[in-house]
Amino acid sequence: MSRHRQFGSEPDGGFNAASRAFKATPTIETYLDLRRSDPAAEIEVAVTGGFEAMFYMREEFEKFGLDPDLLGGLLDAAPEAVDAIALRLLQAIVDSRHLAGTGETHLASRERVVPHKLIDWIIVCILDAMSWNDDLTISRDLIVLIRERLGGPASHYEEVGRIRQSRQNAAILAGQLKARGISPTLAILGEAFGVSPSTVKRWFAPGELEQEGDRWSRMFDDCGQLCPLSASDVASKI
Repeated sequence: MSRHRQFGSEPDGGFNAASRAFKATPTIETYLDLRRSDPAAEIEVAVTGGFEAMFYMREEFEKFGLDPDLLGGLLDAAPEAVDAIALRLLQAIVDSRHLAGTGETHLASRERVVPHKLIDWIIVCILDAMSWNDDLTISRDLIVLIRERLGGPASHYEEVGRIRQSRQNAAILAGQLKARGISPTLAILGEAFGVSPSTVKRWFAPGELEQEGDRWSRMFDDCGQLCPLSASDVASKI
């Protein structure tokens, strides 16, 4: 028996009860109920794609310039096919952005670009094929594609983290400048971090930069060097 028929299967063949229940109603509610009732249950979760997709999706692939001969490999989670289609779809996303930047509209409906719904279907099929084959090794090409469809590297929380770090660095520099007797203006801080003064201003609430600068200035001597402090001294100053 092949690996993928062992996972989530009965000893004498066929899917086990948990896998059959999920495939009959493949919702997250069903999945959570099954997990709660038996946390150790093996649940084979593939519900999309399948052998028939090699035929009914062939024309769709051809329509958008994707190699239909990759379908078999994708539905079998073959690494070479997965990487090939992932790179092709990443390029399709780049091409779509370029065309959109020229002012063209309705690109997907005019079959000028690969539509997002097709990209997402391919991703889901690959993930289901990985589950079906019980081979959960995911390539970096596929990781980049999935991440792009989930918002890309510049997600909301990544941006929040960058702003928070920039804000702290600006406050520390403001404190260092204050300790040296230099007024930490928005212009000085902006130049130091390669941003406009208005950007630095947006990092702080009204009056907050001054307060943070005063607080951090206690950590530096009048030459702008960090003071040699014990842990208790740091706590009292900050």
